[in-house]
Amino acid sequence: MEVRISRASAVVVQHVPAAIADWFMEWQRGVSGAAEGFAGYRGADVYPPGDSERDEWVVVIHFDDEKSLQGWLESSVRAQWVEKLQAQVGDFELKALPGGFGPWFAGQTKGTAPPPSWKMALTVLLGLYPTVMLLTLFPGPYTEPLGLAVAMLIGNALSVCILQWAVMPGLNIALAPWLMANSEKQRAFSIGGTLLILVLLGGLALLFRQVTG
Repeated sequence: MEVRISRASAVVVQHVPAAIADWFMEWQRGVSGAAEGFAGYRGADVYPPGDSERDEWVVVIHFDDEKSLQGWLESSVRAQWVEKLQAQVGDFELKALPGGFGPWFAGQTKGTAPPPSWKMALTVLLGLYPTVMLLTLFPGPYTEPLGLAVAMLIGNALSVCILQWAVMPGLNIALAPWLMANSEKQRAFSIGGTLLILVLLGGLALLFRQVTG
C-alpha cells in the first residue's frame, strides 16, 4: 500500500439550508468526481453541521502540492461547478493551506516515515471539532451581530491561532505513540487508539448536543 501525504489543502465553508442538503451532497459527489481527473488530487473530506439547527458545512480538499491545488482551483471545470453551487446556495468561503496538515506533524517525522495521512486527518478533526464548537458557543453570539463575513473571519482567525499554537502541539505530543504505531506488530495498538479517538469524538458530540439542545 502506498501512503502519500497531502502537501496542499483548501478548506471550503458553505452555508447550506437543510432543505437542499441532499442536493449539496449530490453536487459534492459531482465536483469531487471532476477533481479526480486533475493531477495530484488526493481526496476530499466532508463535514456536515454538528447541530441540526445550523447549516455550516466544511469541505477539505487535498492535493499533492500547491501547484496541483491551484490548477484545480483556477480551472474552468471547477468554475462551472462553482457557478451551479452559487446559483443554488450562494457564495462560500475558501481558505488554502499550502502546507497541508504536514507542518503540524513535522516533529513526528525525524528519522522515520511520517504518520499516515488518515491519522493526521483524524488528529486534526479531534482538535478542530471542539475548537470550532467552543468558538461558536462563546465568541459566536457576540460576533454574529457584525455580519456573517466579519464573524466568520474572526472565528477562522481564532481557530487557526488556537490550533497552531495550542491544540495541535498538545495533541502531537499526546498522540505521538499512536501516530507512529504503523508497523504490523503495532496494528492492535493502532486500531485501539483509533477506536478510542472515535469514542472520544462521539462523547464530545454528545456533550455539545446537551449544551446546544
